[in-house]
Amino acid sequence: MLTEEQKIRYSRQILSPSFGEKGQEIISKVKVLQIGAGGLGSPFSLYLVASGIGELTIIDNDVVSISNLQRQILYNETQIGRNKVEMAKDVLSKLNHNVKINIFKEHVDDNSIKKHLRNHDFIVDCSDNLRTKFLVNQVAVDYNIRCVISGIKDFFGQIMTINPKKSACYQCVFSKLEDNEIEKPSSTPLPVIGITPGILGTMEALEVIKTALGLPNLENKLLMVNLLEISFNVIDVARASSCICS
Repeated sequence: MLTEEQKIRYSRQILSPSFGEKGQEIISKVKVLQIGAGGLGSPFSLYLVASGIGELTIIDNDVVSISNLQRQILYNETQIGRNKVEMAKDVLSKLNHNVKINIFKEHVDDNSIKKHLRNHDFIVDCSDNLRTKFLVNQVAVDYNIRCVISGIKDFFGQIMTINPKKSACYQCVFSKLEDNEIEKPSSTPLPVIGITPGILGTMEALEVIKTALGLPNLENKLLMVNLLEISFNVIDVARASSCICS
């Protein structure tokens, strides 16, 4: 049951026929593991915590730098040089005291993800590299946990939602990449318009909420976002018979 304070806080969501008090109660029990606290992770965590989920666990090993600030809206100039996860918890806890925030300053790898998976309903990729995205997808499939993965570059982005054993996964779509391509580090940073991860990270939060409520989502679909032309194209995808998810 929602408290009176929660009914007031979330009153505008509760007014939605797709939400209602029952939907808000469902959201209040959702537990999410977030991988990365940068450009995608900032809006994702802000909107998800504001929406009233039950618990958010964030893994990130980076510190705030001045070059982050044009897109990573969780942080400000006074926090340069400080641990992102600590700054994120401070901001998010002040935004909504009802949400439990767990943070881990760790390098994202197979071990750090797996040891924090227990009891989480979703794992969400907010990273900036292909290796981590494939890792998140693999772990989601192996442990049968729902997942959202997004990627961005310049004015462009893509996003999909994965329901293991039922929907196509990230590797079904991007199966042509070789191991050495995934491992190869980028020699130069990718161009990023700050608003691009803002929009895609917000959409990741939306996918978690809609999926938790059983509303239409991006399972078996890849949404391609072109912010130069303001176009959104949905591509239907199918599970590949030879993929890890089949």
